[in-house]
Amino acid sequence: MTHKPICWSPQPLWGIPKALPDAWHWVFGHLLPEHNPLVTGLIVNGSDGYFDGARMAQWPQLRVISSYGIGYDHINVADATSRNIVVTHTPDVVAQSTAEMALALTLAVVRNLLVYDRQTRTQGRVLTGSNTALSPEVHGKRVGLIGYGRTGQTIAKLLAPFGVTTQYTRAHGPHPENPQGYATLKQLLATSDIVIVIIPSTPETYHLLGPNQLAMMPQGSFLVNVGRGPVVDESALVDALSRGHLAGAALDVYENEPLVHPGLLERDDVVLSPHRGTSTFETRQRMTITAIDNLVQALEHHPVRIVPEQR
Repeated sequence: MTHKPICWSPQPLWGIPKALPDAWHWVFGHLLPEHNPLVTGLIVNGSDGYFDGARMAQWPQLRVISSYGIGYDHINVADATSRNIVVTHTPDVVAQSTAEMALALTLAVVRNLLVYDRQTRTQGRVLTGSNTALSPEVHGKRVGLIGYGRTGQTIAKLLAPFGVTTQYTRAHGPHPENPQGYATLKQLLATSDIVIVIIPSTPETYHLLGPNQLAMMPQGSFLVNVGRGPVVDESALVDALSRGHLAGAALDVYENEPLVHPGLLERDDVVLSPHRGTSTFETRQRMTITAIDNLVQALEHHPVRIVPEQR
């Protein structure tokens, strides 16, 4: 049995460095219950459940929770702060892969890619000469980004070669590097052919896009969500799709993960991805290295990448 303080990740991680600081005992996967009193640092993500004060109490020596990803809504930061536990995340390393997923979902839903895929598989041949299931082009459309941090800016760069016009909204107003692209949420919704959501889940963003907001979007527009599921009222989304107000939606995140709204599952105009925006070899390795570094730096009293609420 180890007598060292323990740094624990309930999940095996991709790309763990061969050499880890030996001041701690590192566990990736199952932890014996008798080791709980030695846990001083955690690396966790949303699939590990919710970490509130009651749960944190089972590790009396816990000093740091390192969130494995940019999101940290699975951690009660107020409870952690009250227990003098530092909370960190990995905002710098997920922008490219998440932006690529947003681009892929946008192209898939606008160009009816999955409809065509199923059609080809069902028929077993290419349906030549058919004018059914035509789709619009992405080219020339106006794209509205709800969120304009690292990922939002990367999405804008990836979309630029498609000849789109990009606008954005953000909680802190116009971005100093692109003030002319700023719009209020109402302006953005009313004038965007494609709306892409890239913001975290907070009490302020819960159901930010509800029935009234979705109704502001132009007839035949598209919604893409690679931020957090609770930002979108999925019942309202299903209704907007069913009425034909929206032409389609593409989601990588869901309001009640891991469950998906049944009304979304049955629709051909919806593209669904099982929360895989950061699921690339390169990003997962960067996430692992960064999450471990966050843990070590905080345990050595030099915390980096602290969540905004604790800065």
